[in-house]
Amino acid sequence: MYSVKLVVKDQLEYEKLEDWITEEFMGNIALVEEVKPTDIHIAIFEVSTWLDWVKIYRFHKRNKKSKIIPLLEPSLLNTSPLAIELKLSSLLVKDVKKHKFIRILKQVLGGISSEDHALTSDNVIGLHQEPKKGNHHTLPFQEAFLRRLLSGEIKSEEELIQTRSLFPVDGLPNVVCFIQGFIRCPAWKEEQDWHASMIIQDYFGKRFREGGISFLSYRKHLLMLIRLPSKYGSLKDWKEGEEGILDAIEGLEREHGVHLYIGVGSIYREPLLLHQSYREAYKARRTSPYERLSLRYYEEITTDQQIQKCTDYIAQCCTDNLSIKQVAKQINFSVPYFSRIFKQETGRNFVEYVTFVRLQRAV
Repeated sequence: MYSVKLVVKDQLEYEKLEDWITEEFMGNIALVEEVKPTDIHIAIFEVSTWLDWVKIYRFHKRNKKSKIIPLLEPSLLNTSPLAIELKLSSLLVKDVKKHKFIRILKQVLGGISSEDHALTSDNVIGLHQEPKKGNHHTLPFQEAFLRRLLSGEIKSEEELIQTRSLFPVDGLPNVVCFIQGFIRCPAWKEEQDWHASMIIQDYFGKRFREGGISFLSYRKHLLMLIRLPSKYGSLKDWKEGEEGILDAIEGLEREHGVHLYIGVGSIYREPLLLHQSYREAYKARRTSPYERLSLRYYEEITTDQQIQKCTDYIAQCCTDNLSIKQVAKQINFSVPYFSRIFKQETGRNFVEYVTFVRLQRAV
């Protein structure tokens, strides 16, 4: 007799699955209701929110021998790689048909006695290849959480507390670096058979061997997430870290023809505000560099409202034949005074700044 637990909040869904199991496996399966049983053979978890994966994760830690079958809402199909991370044997997506449900259940029952029950294309729906793991690679479960954190979806301390155990002791990242770039010789890359993203991660990983960094592909871009030591108020203040980043940028350009341009956001010690660092890093990447093209800080962007008004005007009219007199007129400054203040606040003279904006728009 096998014991099966249904962790399904939807009452209609629960009754439907209960009827299917009773009808097909009468006398072979017993449905159990205990909250923390120690002898469950199969647990079927409804996944209607991201936090349901946390429940599965915790159940899996307590019940290593139990087989878990997630039942996903279609809207959460993008979280299916978490099933591979947890080494689950099967996965179902609503609205599952009876014959598919019974077939999967029979396959799991048939494999319970074997410790080598493996994932196959027949009993996994929508799973992806497991990524390579390393000190600076995020696991699928962590990736799903970080994506929600960066998009601002996570708004409660309770949800943060529930996911603390998924990350190292040193905690969540507190600053975001937005990475963009290009490869000087794409044909050489194809000849050498290497992937730019992996090369980039490897270069930075070697310079931060003690940890503190991780990478995340987010909205078609690569992000480097850093956990800055508490004694630093900015990445600029952490000279060792900044030097490591600049060294990696130079090495990638010299040895692989990979040119990187990185925008750095502010530090946010409160994880719920990390999405602000992402937005700032994105803006820093899009702003004319104050000191160097390859590494730009959000904190270097001028806070002078008059100059901000001018830079916004330049961004809107950069394709026109702009003159310094025309822009200075927007804030009623004389040309000599505007020229001096503009360079002081942006780090570039007017011509250099406009040229950069035009080139950026053309790329």
